[in-house]
Amino acid sequence: MCIRCPGMNRFAALSRAAAKAAGARLRRLGILPQAGDWAVRAAACERCPLRTVYAGVTYCGRPLLHQVARDPSADGCGCPTAAKAKRPGEHCPLDHNNRPAVISALGCTCKWCNLK
Repeated sequence: MCIRCPGMNRFAALSRAAAKAAGARLRRLGILPQAGDWAVRAAACERCPLRTVYAGVTYCGRPLLHQVARDPSADGCGCPTAAKAKRPGEHCPLDHNNRPAVISALGCTCKWCNLK
């Protein structure tokens, strides 16, 4: 298999999305834990310039299946924002200045990690 093939990147993105969707389903059933501050995170998403609404659901950018190849800081991740906010360990792709967030050994600059 070719690691640099564009189709493989799309396959990886769709595989990650399927895993996240399965995790969201398990969180809805109460099997997996959810982030304690998910409501505050979701509220931050509602004020985000990347936010889009499709079929009554709020997404971080356009839904993933409408745009598989993307730059998360410019296009969002394509996840439903409520499910994304409930996932522990998830990060917003933007910082409080709506620039790409940076995760390093010093910490994270994303909106969610710096909520006041």
